[in-house]
Amino acid sequence: MATFKKRSGNWCAEIRRKGHKTISKTFSTKALAQEWARSIEQQMDSMKFTDNRSISDLPTRSLIERYMEEFGSFGKNKQAVLTSLKESVGKVSINNLTGDRLMEFVRDRQWTAGGVTIAIDLTYLKQVLTTAKFLWKLPVSPGVVDECRVMMHYAGIDTRSTGRDRRPSESEIQLLIEHIQQGRYLTPYADLIQFAIASAMRLGEITRITWADLNEIDKTITIRDRKDPKQKSGNDQLVPLLGAAFDIVMRQPKTSDKIFPYSEKSISSVFPRMCAKLGIEDLHFHDFRHEGCSRLFEQGYQIQQVALISGHKDWKMLQRYTQLKAKDLHRAP
Repeated sequence: MATFKKRSGNWCAEIRRKGHKTISKTFSTKALAQEWARSIEQQMDSMKFTDNRSISDLPTRSLIERYMEEFGSFGKNKQAVLTSLKESVGKVSINNLTGDRLMEFVRDRQWTAGGVTIAIDLTYLKQVLTTAKFLWKLPVSPGVVDECRVMMHYAGIDTRSTGRDRRPSESEIQLLIEHIQQGRYLTPYADLIQFAIASAMRLGEITRITWADLNEIDKTITIRDRKDPKQKSGNDQLVPLLGAAFDIVMRQPKTSDKIFPYSEKSISSVFPRMCAKLGIEDLHFHDFRHEGCSRLFEQGYQIQQVALISGHKDWKMLQRYTQLKAKDLHRAP
């Protein structure tokens, strides 16, 4: 219930409501004071009232740190982005975190990153703000990120990803295999390359699969916590080991609970140097997954079958992993 008191010729409206801090404001007339009080009480009744006084001096860094502490089981990329956000916008108070202020962050970020990367940064920041609003019940506005995205659009900053279509040629694959066989590598890079193509798995998935998850009778394997934009933890998928994939697995020595007990980071570091030595340009290890998906289509598998193997939930995403040409449609189904 609001109360109104006349002080020095002005009218002071004061609202006391359970669950809210006392709020007051002074007006020149009683009518204005009553109108303001009715508006605030209606917002309180409809659960739409936000009192920014509780976060007036709260830095964005504190929300990011709390989010990282409570939800710390995410990938290394998200960890790195959140750490970077603490440095770039961490000192800004929540009240001052507006669309314009985020646009300043975008302009600075453009010196080191493209639109796609910046869009990912904003996505993770919005997750923090959304969690603060709906889980921690803080009067923050995740919508400032959406405002910034609109500004980016009108500023001509493209946030759309251009699908990579690089496929290794047969000669490049053979050159890599011969180089590995002639070298003194302790890690079986040849098997890793051939398995990546045959299974269409990501490198992180390859280095994570275990003997316990292998079904030798059905020639299938369970990939634990497979990458998913909405669900990672607990997203286990049973996939078939087609073609040479099963044979490659079976010839691995059982020296660990993992089938390929090697460091993903080490492989990602060695492979580019290997390609540079052989004069192979612009080839990433992830391109072998692309090659594997493309070969499945060329072998006549349907999109739902390829999705079962690759783990794609959105079939549209598979378009970037295959280059079907008009002439291919003349082939017998």
